[in-house]
Amino acid sequence: MKKAITIVSFRLVLLTILAFWVGCDRTDGPDTPDDPDDPDKPPVVVIDSLGVSVTTINFTAEQDASLIVVRTNTSWSAVSSAAWISLSAGSGTKNTGFLIGAPDNEGFRREATVTLTAGDKTQLIEITQAGASTIHMSVKGVPLTLVLVEGDQFTMGSSDPSNASLQHQVKLSDFYISTTEITNAIWQAVVNSLPYESGSETESGNNPVSSTSWNAVTSQFLPALNQLTGKSFRLPTEAEWEFAAMGGKEYKGYTYAGSNTLDEVGWYRTNAAQVKQKVAQKLPNELGIYDMSGNVNEWCNDWFDTYFGFELQNQSVVIPDLQTNPTGPASGTQKVIRGGNVESVEQWGFSECNVKFRKGIHPSGTDQQPGYSELAYLIENTGFRIVLPL
Repeated sequence: MKKAITIVSFRLVLLTILAFWVGCDRTDGPDTPDDPDDPDKPPVVVIDSLGVSVTTINFTAEQDASLIVVRTNTSWSAVSSAAWISLSAGSGTKNTGFLIGAPDNEGFRREATVTLTAGDKTQLIEITQAGASTIHMSVKGVPLTLVLVEGDQFTMGSSDPSNASLQHQVKLSDFYISTTEITNAIWQAVVNSLPYESGSETESGNNPVSSTSWNAVTSQFLPALNQLTGKSFRLPTEAEWEFAAMGGKEYKGYTYAGSNTLDEVGWYRTNAAQVKQKVAQKLPNELGIYDMSGNVNEWCNDWFDTYFGFELQNQSVVIPDLQTNPTGPASGTQKVIRGGNVESVEQWGFSECNVKFRKGIHPSGTDQQPGYSELAYLIENTGFRIVLPL
């Protein structure tokens, strides 16, 4: 006789019906209509035999569980691929219900499988648990905190020409971003040296690292960090940076990252005496991210272009209706920096610390300033933060 299995999966709020299923021996009858809101008629996935279809379970980051109902004419067994997955039963006979559970996830998104076997048939259940909204990790003992930025559609750029920008619509996927600029301590732990003159800032581990070229960040720091952590950290795209600085979905329309008053959230010329300050001393923005206005400029991954690399037709910029996860122009001579620094001024309502202000520096860190013929070292107050895409 052909073996058949029906798998039912639904949330913890409905698990009170587990007692009805576990250990029962029922005669299969006609299927009843699915109703996700009725515990007596949970969503049902009917498959002809084990292995015909793939069942997926998506857990939240908090403690979560799903009820699995096995219908078969023989005995069955279940095996999990990960220690963080718990099974209330590893085997049963004929029609049985059991729980697949997961504890709170304090780290990144994780995946596992549960394999159900009955006779010579096998059914794979793929399980995904969302990552925590805030993740605390360490790099060689140095703490690093990241916050989840939930993707959304937003208006990137500004109608104010002083921001060297242009308004357009962008849609982003979820990503993690470091809550502070990368510090001297983290750079030292990863690269084993600091990018300054010998001995400089060795006692200032909580200051943001600076004098970092885009080339050094992407060719030295990030590859070493990813080898240490097994992750794929990178610099934020310009769109990711701006969205995070604005406060993501919690955006309240502030000029600076978390306030309309720069002194509350940022270190700049007036309150920092042109000297870098320890990270996370000012108020964070709506997402709990610090220093996205002031302290040090921050590298983005994109090439800089006044019009974001948009097409020009008849001397007019063609603005796309919507960009999804844009990565900027395909080429250029400068990389984007954002956020302003301790030498930035605020006057007449303008500051480079504005979340919309943008400019570029050559990825080597040396560039030609307007009005000067010689190259200048321009990254003394330029650092960065990192993101991890999902």
